[in-house]
Amino acid sequence: MESELDRLRQKVENFPSPSAYTRFAELLRAQGNIDGAVESCQRCIKEFPRTGQAYVILAEIDMVAGRKDEGIRKLQTATVHDPRNYSAHRMLADHFGNAGQNAQALIHLRQILTFKPNDPEVLKRISDLTPKGSTSSQTPSQTPSQTLSQTLSQTIAKQPVAASASASAAIGGSSGKRPTTAIPAAKPAPQGLAPLVAEAGVRGALIADAHGRVVSSAGLDRQLEDVLAAVASEFGNNTSMVLESSGQGTLIQWMLAATQGQVMAFKRDNSCSVVVLAEPGVRPALLEIRARQALTELGAV
Repeated sequence: MESELDRLRQKVENFPSPSAYTRFAELLRAQGNIDGAVESCQRCIKEFPRTGQAYVILAEIDMVAGRKDEGIRKLQTATVHDPRNYSAHRMLADHFGNAGQNAQALIHLRQILTFKPNDPEVLKRISDLTPKGSTSSQTPSQTPSQTLSQTLSQTIAKQPVAASASASAAIGGSSGKRPTTAIPAAKPAPQGLAPLVAEAGVRGALIADAHGRVVSSAGLDRQLEDVLAAVASEFGNNTSMVLESSGQGTLIQWMLAATQGQVMAFKRDNSCSVVVLAEPGVRPALLEIRARQALTELGAV
């Protein structure tokens, strides 16, 4: 083990990488050098903030030391920076499941299935925690990262404007290639989204949580809403991390503009986001008012 430690010690000094830091931390912890393991993880987080495994190792150290609450917070941080971290989601699922909070446990187990869809232990655990007689439709066939690049570019131009008089007027001069009938919403639209999707040039909107899960949507088909929610999570979380680490404050709004459409997102308290798919040229000012009304109506954001 000493030779491996020496090799990794040189690697993290000369050619640092997330895997080198976390492997070095694991070996130090195995030798009982807890302070060294913590230092390696902290350096990893500083240089590679998206490395969730460093938070997992720190969480395990906290829990062994009796600091369970702090460990849980670190695991939750790991899932924010690294939504595909298996260990963090499994540990959180076990924690919530053992505490009788099955709904929270199922959230983390189903998140694992977005990137490891056939994991037998996770599927069994979901079955054990799911109330008898209920069914789950939350297991996706594709991960957000798999669908993001191929689907967003294909569908942003095809998504019709939400059916409303003002929206129809906004596209009167279009080429007519887009359908005139909106695709039915996959989820019922709350009152909070109704004024937003009625605005001129809005094709559809959704509310997504910080982990890329759709809370509600209107005017979007199921595949597109999953993609847009993934964009809101990945782009929003990464941008927030950069802004906060550079002292620029908290992300509250962002926009992606393309030749045939645009995506806007409005955030509050780093929790839920309202994501809007709109026509080119639509200005965000009035949409922001509607979006923040929807977030206010939602409540716990």
